[in-house]
Amino acid sequence: MSLGTVPNALVVIAIVIAVLVRRLSWTELENSDADVWRGPVIVIGIGIYQLYDRHLGLGGAEITLLVVGAVVALVAGVATGRVAQVERRAGKVFYRLGIPGLGIMVAYLAVRLGLAGVGHLLGASVTTGGALMVSIGANLLTQSLVIQSKATHTVEEYTPQ
Repeated sequence: MSLGTVPNALVVIAIVIAVLVRRLSWTELENSDADVWRGPVIVIGIGIYQLYDRHLGLGGAEITLLVVGAVVALVAGVATGRVAQVERRAGKVFYRLGIPGLGIMVAYLAVRLGLAGVGHLLGASVTTGGALMVSIGANLLTQSLVIQSKATHTVEEYTPQ
């Protein structure tokens, strides 16, 4: 690990911890589409910037790892969103992932880090940093969209604006 990857690793770890803490506790689901996509899109943007900043030439291994990472992120996002708990309290909608959601998130992160390890062993240049940020952002965006859809179907008063 080079000195340049240490800040990237710390940013990824901080984001993962912040997201897990927020999503495991009951959180109000704002009645706004911006609440659903704002955070994940920022994380994806940071990841894309990090990938672009390195001016990487993508070979077959890199493209394969990016596609597999994206598929894993989307599948885990759908699964996590589906097991999320949504309920209405005092006229507001709240959600949390709960223990099943935590299990899916931990499994997703383990698989994603395993892909990064495989990529590192293969000499692929897109296995950490930006690719991991894009994958986490895609996962969070998918989770948020599924949770919002679930809230719309579960709680009649919730309609995103």
